[in-house]
Amino acid sequence: MSPSASNAAAGPALAPPAPAVAARDSLTAVILVVILGISMQAGSALSVLVIGAVGVIEALWLRTFFAAVILAVVRPRAVRWPARGNRLLMGALTLSLLAMNLCFYEAISRAPVGVVVAVEFLGPLGVAVAGSRRWLDAVWVVLAGVGVFVLADPSGSVSTAGLLFSLASAVCWAAFLLLAKAAVTRMEPLQVTTLMLIGSTVLLTPVFLATGVKVTGQGHAILLGLGVAVLSSALPYLLEMTALKRVRASTYGVLLSLEPGIAALMGFVILAQRLTVREIGGIVAVIVAAAGASWTAARVLRTRVRRVRGP
Repeated sequence: MSPSASNAAAGPALAPPAPAVAARDSLTAVILVVILGISMQAGSALSVLVIGAVGVIEALWLRTFFAAVILAVVRPRAVRWPARGNRLLMGALTLSLLAMNLCFYEAISRAPVGVVVAVEFLGPLGVAVAGSRRWLDAVWVVLAGVGVFVLADPSGSVSTAGLLFSLASAVCWAAFLLLAKAAVTRMEPLQVTTLMLIGSTVLLTPVFLATGVKVTGQGHAILLGLGVAVLSSALPYLLEMTALKRVRASTYGVLLSLEPGIAALMGFVILAQRLTVREIGGIVAVIVAAAGASWTAARVLRTRVRRVRGP
């Protein structure tokens, strides 16, 4: 039994007031999201080292394969064939995940991690404001566009190919979010995650074998690949589920908007990737736009809930 459950069972005198519990949960969620961001983006930075050693396909295969194995071992019962009505959805979700990660790895092999993650955030931002007629959402879209325009400066460190792969990853991320939302309403989240990683591994393996299996004899790269799988897939998933239990999904979205900044920091610490003042400004613009869109969506949702519940 958790401490909070013990206090509740003991009676009102020992139970902390609701505001105190909410404040504690919010603080815990902030800490978890920061750890999640550091873990995810440290894994992204390490991926650049793996890509440099064995190539994009090989690095992605190592991450996907090890992550699938880890989750399958942690929860074996999640490895089961989905119901007939969910198979097409899981297939589309698996393809979107594979395309997103492949474009992301191609992008970080050509541009700084912080810049790629910032551009990639256009995906969830687009999902958040799609169909909106609120003027404030238009402000966030314009701000994000300005940020990407700044990052696309020809004199900067982002090549045209790097920018295009980042934008393609953003599109795939948007599709992934929509498909994942539909999938987790029908299936257990851990099963969805495990199956799409296994599916991605199966789809990627023929391509991996066709490249000549460059990981042979690359023990250091394989170990880094295992580290990337833990940091970028297995650990973040567990932290994400824990954080989402403590705060609203919209609040979590605001906290997650810190990731481009964390990615830039990890790129500097692990890869010594330096950014210009202009590029830092572009990343900050995207962070503010993503956080603002999440905050606006949360406010609108609260207003709708109050209207439904009535006075």
